[in-house]
Amino acid sequence: MLRPLKPGGTIGICAPAGPVKREKLEVAVAQLTARNFRVKTSSHVFGKHGFLSATDDIRAAELHEMLSDPEVDAVFAARGGVGSSRLLSRLILEQLSQSEKPFLGFSDTTAIQWALWAKHQAVTFTGPLAVEFDGSVTSATSQMAMDVLADAPQDNWLDYFPKTEIELLRGGANLIIAPLLPGNLTMIATLIGTPYMPDLRGVILVIEDIAEPPYRVDRLLFHLRNAGHLQNLAALVVGDFGWDASDLESRERLRDSILDATERTAYPILFGFPYGHGAERLTLPVGAPMQLGFKSGAMSLTYAISPFAPSA
Repeated sequence: MLRPLKPGGTIGICAPAGPVKREKLEVAVAQLTARNFRVKTSSHVFGKHGFLSATDDIRAAELHEMLSDPEVDAVFAARGGVGSSRLLSRLILEQLSQSEKPFLGFSDTTAIQWALWAKHQAVTFTGPLAVEFDGSVTSATSQMAMDVLADAPQDNWLDYFPKTEIELLRGGANLIIAPLLPGNLTMIATLIGTPYMPDLRGVILVIEDIAEPPYRVDRLLFHLRNAGHLQNLAALVVGDFGWDASDLESRERLRDSILDATERTAYPILFGFPYGHGAERLTLPVGAPMQLGFKSGAMSLTYAISPFAPSA
């Protein structure tokens, strides 16, 4: 089981994907330090190797080092971007899965996080990236991330963003208890046909993406459907797809694509979930059993089983 990140603990930051802007990450590190955490960065966290932060071997090695470092209590991915998929054959996933440190990633790191759950049911977390603690996300987003990693979230996780209007696009069971698998839709599609793609039967699937044209999103959704991954979900939760708030047409096309791609299924579908590349973003476990409830028009989300070890 995982160990909660406690005040005064050490956060390790490495860059398993793209390069970071030094000035942004330095501000983020200062903000984390102001929260009473120590920060330890990997040797190549500010590196640049083309569109990557470093070579594949270096990025894989530094992720291993951070997750095994006895001085580090939690590991944050510096940023997403591109490159995580290149590491899958280089990572010793069984070794990574044995780490008791919570790992926080997002977007491109979906590839690594889903592979860890597919192969070893290792729970990680998706939420703000390290560089986004520079103020790029709202205070509620950063606070929720720290609460979740400390194993001290609010009773209803959706209460962090009370003004978000989540639409029940299609109803079903009033209470769902199932593993939650959140991730970036583009990265999910790249895993299909590989040994790193999880079995999605009976899971709550949460998807997001960043300003892809609606026709590309439609193509990705039907790729999942045609591969048999949308037929037996427990629920489908549709997050933020990165379009401008005024772009109502793209949102409408997404609704149509979701309903068409899930035709002849009966599970609930939520639309407009606060999870995506925007400033307001839920921190969610990748693979932990969650409880998703619908009662009197209200929705709730909480752990069914926490992945953290009980406090002594």
